[in-house]
Amino acid sequence: MAEMSKRSGEVALGKVTVNATAGSQSLEQTLRASIGARVQVHTTNPHSSVLEGILYTACPQTSLLAVATGPASSPAYHIVPISSVNSFIIVAVSAGSQHLLSPGSVNTAAFTNRANVALGRAKERAAKINKSVEKVVQDLFDALDKQFSARWRGKDIIVMERVVVKAPGYKSEDCKVITKDGEGLLDRVRKVVG
Repeated sequence: MAEMSKRSGEVALGKVTVNATAGSQSLEQTLRASIGARVQVHTTNPHSSVLEGILYTACPQTSLLAVATGPASSPAYHIVPISSVNSFIIVAVSAGSQHLLSPGSVNTAAFTNRANVALGRAKERAAKINKSVEKVVQDLFDALDKQFSARWRGKDIIVMERVVVKAPGYKSEDCKVITKDGEGLLDRVRKVVG
């Protein structure tokens, strides 16, 4: 069994088995004291697996631990819920905190850019949904928008800013030209509206 020395804060080499009925406080304390040590972590949920590497961190707020595996030059970090740890073995104790691996830099600008692009797409899609029309009318709008470019004006469908499909009929006779150059488009829209 790995044991914590109350005076030095070091952890002895050995195996720690997690008991589901035991308090998780002692496990978290043991894990925190093992940060920087080479460990072998055995998990049970959602499936059994074994990770061997440097214990990078054990966070009591999130109840997660991070294990760095692979070469020190480019480690892979595995995040594991503490509740899924069945047992862990302390393979080697680090001589000090200088052996802790630091994660590579995280490009937050890339995450922010991806989030903004996804948010923009979601807003565009939301703008194309008209909750005041029936599903069959929304399906017609989606078909027109996919083939051409459409937007809502109240309950009317505006196609490429040149043709309007008037509510409430949404039939071919309800399609009207908005601009002079919409005549050619009118026939194509009427075929879709049918």
